[in-house]
Amino acid sequence: MNDDLQALQERIERLLQGARRLADENRRLKAELAESREARQRMERRMSEARTRVEAALSRLPALDETLRDAAH
Repeated sequence: MNDDLQALQERIERLLQGARRLADENRRLKAELAESREARQRMERRMSEARTRVEAALSRLPALDETLRDAAH
């Protein structure tokens, strides 16, 4: 009977250690996920800003057909 209780106690301890390890890993993964989401949002903002700058630069360029007509004359 005492051996059964000892074995049960050891199994419970292993289960608790596993649960603690999984909880720690879960916290770490949640932090990594939050960091990745923030990095993605920063990258999306930078891409949007770059797109806006490129569009603004393109709008200042003369139209292609005007350039071709001017070159032909």
